[in-house]
Amino acid sequence: MAFSVVSAVSAHAETTADSSSTLSPLVVTATSTSVSVADSLSSVTVINREEIKAQQAQEISELLAAQPGVDISSNGGYGKTTSVYMRGASAESTKFLLDGIPLYSATSGGAPFENIPTSLIDRLEIVRGPKATLYGADAVGGVIQAFLPEADDDAHMNVSVGGGSFNTKTIDATVSGSSDNTQYLLSAGKFETDGDIVKEGEGAQGYRNENILLNVGHDFSSGARISGLIMNSEGRNHYVGDENDYQVQVIGLSVSLPVTENWDTELKLSQTRNDSKTISSEDKYNTKTQTARWSNTISAGEHEFVLGAETSEDKVDVTSYQAPDRSNNAVFAQSQFDFGATNLQLNIRQDHNSAYGDSTTGGVAVGYKLDGIHTLRASYGTAFEAPTFNDLYYPSSGDPTLKATKSKTVELGVRADYDNMYWDAAVFDASYGDMVIWSNYTGSWAAYNVDSKVQGVELSSGLTLEQWQLKAALTWLDAKDDDTGFQLPKRAKRSARLSADRLFEKGRVGVTLIGADGRATTLGSSETLAGYVTMNLRASYDFAADWNAELSVKNALDKEYQTAKGYFSPGRGVFLTLNYSAF
Repeated sequence: MAFSVVSAVSAHAETTADSSSTLSPLVVTATSTSVSVADSLSSVTVINREEIKAQQAQEISELLAAQPGVDISSNGGYGKTTSVYMRGASAESTKFLLDGIPLYSATSGGAPFENIPTSLIDRLEIVRGPKATLYGADAVGGVIQAFLPEADDDAHMNVSVGGGSFNTKTIDATVSGSSDNTQYLLSAGKFETDGDIVKEGEGAQGYRNENILLNVGHDFSSGARISGLIMNSEGRNHYVGDENDYQVQVIGLSVSLPVTENWDTELKLSQTRNDSKTISSEDKYNTKTQTARWSNTISAGEHEFVLGAETSEDKVDVTSYQAPDRSNNAVFAQSQFDFGATNLQLNIRQDHNSAYGDSTTGGVAVGYKLDGIHTLRASYGTAFEAPTFNDLYYPSSGDPTLKATKSKTVELGVRADYDNMYWDAAVFDASYGDMVIWSNYTGSWAAYNVDSKVQGVELSSGLTLEQWQLKAALTWLDAKDDDTGFQLPKRAKRSARLSADRLFEKGRVGVTLIGADGRATTLGSSETLAGYVTMNLRASYDFAADWNAELSVKNALDKEYQTAKGYFSPGRGVFLTLNYSAF
């Protein structure tokens, strides 16, 4: 229905030969350099700060749910383990970057999406398809990059206080400014809730998060820039029968400078921690990753080249098993050629993993502009992913002989950009060799290598019409185990997302509908989780100078649904937030 509406109004959309519409924003993740989404040769979704604010999302999963090619599975409500599947690949095959810094757990392999506050996110970029040639292992299904807010030359102060259902309380404060070419931003916040019922017959399960971010940068007269950030998110999470303390920490330092007029170089150093400790048993799962990345961007007329090297090391401290440190060294190259109506992108990367040896990945993408509006694109890419430490060493169920996952993906797409609307369509065919899946389909719960075939269609569209903002996304996915024909678990066959917002002089109202088809619970099981449709309502109003109020109703239909077997998502919740901005 959404696409019928969009098609009906597209004939009335004003067009230009060189569309610079805000509906085609800039994206960095697809190529590691800045290009517009319209000119990108990848399937991309950008969620900017305005949209994040308008959605009034309390967790990243709200922003990602039912986006094209994206599946979300959560073990309940607030702060509970959240897995993100892209294009049918495993959750560990979704690369998550925080300001260019890879963030994941070396034990489970997944990113701690549930512990990254949305108040710290300035923009989200979702790039679908293999990007191992730029970002290494784990970028098999796609890459999600969250950008933290940066300070500008003007001083700002923002304070938000909120509360609502499930005894939820929030407070966030941000101060930013600059002095003598040095920009700074300091943000701190707290989110606390009693939560809702996660499992049948059990009580509500609470969650607490305290976070802080310091972002500092300095510009030199030579054009060089040095910047650093520290982000820490920690708290306590309540599960059925137990609770755990967690900490997610990111430290990054970046130095960039123009070597010549056509050559820029950047060195980025980072360290991340993802720690968890169970209160009753004091079992711990602590991981630390250190990364150094050197990249060089060279322009030659309309063409651009990226050359670089990267090294990383994973260290784990786990109560239940011993695991050796693991390192990865890589060199990579990317070339982008602009021949007017035709664009060509070539990528290649060589990785040496201390546990799995050498791996070469590559990619090629071609784009052709039919006119000033429509662009065709085609791409082929390979990727790999090393098994996690839990896959290899978890007591009685891990398997140290597991092989690394290798993938091949072919994609065809077309995009149209008008002055006030866009639409994008993509079809893909992906083969995942030796994908690691946890299942009991052979009689015991363990990690297995399986070969899988995934095919899909992704559609997305956006329209700005006077005071209305509309967005829609549809995904059809067929993800199966090659050997048995079983549907891969936790991947919905169909999903859809529709958002509509009406803007007024001093506020806005909006609704988001999210729907998903049924999905298999585990590999080899005939049991499926029922499909669902949820509705989120929202409104905001500028009731005084520098003051704003936000009201949201999450799961307004009070739908009882699960995205992981036995774990219920929260019921209806009503939340009110007051915002004050100064300077």
